[in-house]
Parts: sequence; C-alpha cells; structure tokens
Amino acid sequence: MPTLQRLATLNVNILLNMKKLVLLLALSNFGFCYGQNYSLNDFEESPIPKPGSSDWLALGNATNKEFTFRLDSGLLKISKSIYTSHVEYNLKNGKLIGVDMGEFGGGLYYKPNDTLQNKIFLNGKDASNIQPRWADGLMVPRSNTIHQVLKNSLLLQSGHIHFIFSFNDSLYLMGGLAHTITSDGDIFRIRNKGDSFYISHILHLDDAAAAMSIHNDHIYVATSGGFFILDKKLNKKVIFNTIFWQGLFPTSIVVIDDKNIYVTFRGGYAKINSLNKEVHFYKAK
Repeated sequence: MPTLQRLATLNVNILLNMKKLVLLLALSNFGFCYGQNYSLNDFEESPIPKPGSSDWLALGNATNKEFTFRLDSGLLKISKSIYTSHVEYNLKNGKLIGVDMGEFGGGLYYKPNDTLQNKIFLNGKDASNIQPRWADGLMVPRSNTIHQVLKNSLLLQSGHIHFIFSFNDSLYLMGGLAHTITSDGDIFRIRNKGDSFYISHILHLDDAAAAMSIHNDHIYVATSGGFFILDKKLNKKVIFNTIFWQGLFPTSIVVIDDKNIYVTFRGGYAKINSLNKEVHFYKAK
C-alpha cells in the first residue's frame, strides 16, 4: 500500500495553455469511478508484453492493479478504479441512464423527474412497445443494485451503453459488447424534446469502446483491443487496429497532446504518440 508521501499527485507541467485543453473523461472505462490516489512513481517502464505470454497473463490476473487517470487543474490524478455498471446524463426533465451488464444485458433508459410519467416517445412512436433483447431487460438477480438505479425508468433502447456525452452541441451514445470472440459497437446521436426522443445511428465500430476522452474537438477512443481518433466531423482515424491491451480492459484516457496520450488498463498504462504510433508500456509496481 503506498505511503502518504507517495500519494501526492504529480504535476506533469502541462499548464502552457490550459485554455486550449478540453478534456472529457467519461465515468471511466465504461463505468469506472475513482478510488485512492497514486502517482507515476507507482509504475515502471517495462517491455511491451506479447499477448498470451506469461507477462501478459500476469497483467490479466492483476485485478488489484486497475487504475484511472484524469486531469485536475493541470495535475495528473491517478486513482484505483472502482467498477460500476451504469452511467448517467442529466436532462431538463429527468436523466438518461446507460447500462452495460456484459452478456447479462444492458440498455438506454430514461428516468423522468416526474415519477408518475409512464409514457415517452421514440422516433415518433410510443416507446412502451420497445421490447428488450433480454428477458426482463437485464438477466441479473432482483437483488442487484442496478434494479434500484432503474426504478421508475423507461427503456429507450436495448443494448450496451458505455458513454453518454456531449460533442459539438449534440448528444451522443457510445456502446458495444466485447465478450468471448465477439467485439463490436456503435455510436448514436440522441435528441430530446419534452417526452419525445430521437435516436439515429451514426457510426459502427469494429471493436467495443472501453474508454474515451475529448480533447481539442477530437474524440480519443480505446477499444477492447485497439485505438482510434474521431475528428470534429466524426471521421475515424485508426491508430492501432490491434494492440497488446486486448483482454486487459482499458479504463481511462488522458490526452495532453497527440504525442502524449495515456491509456490505463489492468496492470498499468500505455503512453502513446499518435503521430508516429510509438507506444511505451508502464507496469504497476
């Protein structure tokens, strides 16, 4: 366990022009929160492990070494990750709840402030006719806390929702599923007016998104086994189709600039230069 001295956060000296830095760190890998603080001194540069090797397998088993990075007033904050199965986004008359329970289901829900409201519309049709892909919507015991989170909520779309975020004055959903040999995802745009919602498909992803960040009108996405960047018009630039963190569950992204991108995952983090596709791996001590 780190000492109090080692819990001090590291100033990464990136305050040259903070007004140009726009960072959105969604609630983690889909759904990761922040725990105890650490510093970069708790990691050491190591050779990039080959997937399937003993070093890679050791990372996969390091469930006590999952971290989340974020920026706070120019300081890099490092915390242990605490998993949660849902994300929320507040609207004027309620909130959207995105759920991902992996192979046990998920979806996009609307929870109105008015607990008596029981009807909404999706793309001009009564949303009460929407049928979940899974029995009862989620195949988890009634004792699971997600049922309390979703109390009095209405299903808008069945699926796996990792992120709900604002970009270029529009609201988007990003989701997908990585399970056994399957991994893909999608991006949707969602609009809301009163009790009506409009969802349109924007982009199919060849791999499930796991972590994302917005910086200088670009969206940086770590998938379950790759990395890409979306520009302001949502044109996709693939940096890595495949990368060694496949199976290591990316949890967060911090973008300083295109030469200094941090991606955390089980057992450590990678530092990426997206311009020359250089990668350095740092293993948690």
